Amino acid sequence: MGVRVPVKLGTVQETLLVPLWARARENEESVPVLDDPTSREILDRLDYDFSPLDGARASQLGCCVRGAQVDRWARSFLERHPDGTVIELGVGLNSRYERVDNGRARWFEVDLPDAMELRREFFEDTDRRTMFSGSALENDWIERIRSETQGPWFIASEGVLVYFQPEEVRELFTRVADALPGATFAYDSMSPLVLRHQRKHDAMRYFAAEFMWSVGDAREVESWDERYRLKDIRSFYHMLYAHPKRLPAYYRYLGPLLGAVYPPVKRAYHVNLLQLG
Repeated sequence: MGVRVPVKLGTVQETLLVPLWARARENEESVPVLDDPTSREILDRLDYDFSPLDGARASQLGCCVRGAQVDRWARSFLERHPDGTVIELGVGLNSRYERVDNGRARWFEVDLPDAMELRREFFEDTDRRTMFSGSALENDWIERIRSETQGPWFIASEGVLVYFQPEEVRELFTRVADALPGATFAYDSMSPLVLRHQRKHDAMRYFAAEFMWSVGDAREVESWDERYRLKDIRSFYHMLYAHPKRLPAYYRYLGPLLGAVYPPVKRAYHVNLLQLG
């Protein structure tokens, strides 16, 4: 197996290991929601104890249905715009390029310095693929993309915005809409219900990072700016229960009952596709 790669990440950045673990484990399923052998290869090389996540079956499925949905949106974008630009904010150790790239598009992958240092152990820049060390909340990556591309742009940010302060999410959308007009932005959002009960999360209970941003209604972001339009909203509740046999028994049987008597459960978490301008 060779020398294992040490993991030295900040509190929020460490959470990138959850979707990596989920995608790697998904390869062991008889009918995987998302096929990602690259994640398995990376996981096997990391010097990190993933055993606390062994029971996080709902998170495994949740990360993978989210990733698969964003993959579908990215493929659809590239079918319409084969020479477009794909941007991943908070890319972590995601291997979407390996899963989706069409051989023509321009890719930018952005993450904080410690996360990017780890990423460079497994991925390399190419003439079409650029890894950028920096914060999604700063303008450096936007200026780089503006100087090198003409659009259109597809932006994906999975499991990232929920760690931002509400005003930071608003500011990010505004900066993107101003600088990259017409960009589509795929991201996930949670309700205040999930925010209040985050320490019960089957994976996040093992991490120190805390969710910060929530919206009572996923469509609330459309009211922030007249340029914003949600093109698609997918409920995690319905995405998860499309695969009932993959869920732990208590999810499988109690979830639908709880959803029937307490509808906010069905609106607890979404993955969204937002048009900015």
